Amino acid sequence: MPYKFTSSRITYGNMVFPITIVINNHHLCYYKGNLVGGTKMTIPKTSISIIRLNRGLLFSDLIIETRGGCIIYLNGFSHSDGQRIYNLLKENEFL
Repeated sequence: MPYKFTSSRITYGNMVFPITIVINNHHLCYYKGNLVGGTKMTIPKTSISIIRLNRGLLFSDLIIETRGGCIIYLNGFSHSDGQRIYNLLKENEFL
């Protein structure tokens, strides 16, 4: 069952094009739109090496590092969504 999360539009960098994350049992799909085009990345859960959850005053930020050295910054999620994303990615204990 896929889970879909969207960042808040009132946070830095997300006002026009918010970040969208879809997580299922096997991978994480990240999408960030731009004025022309966008960035879409699919990462298998087995390739994720480190997940960090930073909780601010109003919103949570996630930092995901892959085994290949790619670092993804995801900002502007509610505290409950940030914690849920963190738990879903840690669920299979591949980390």
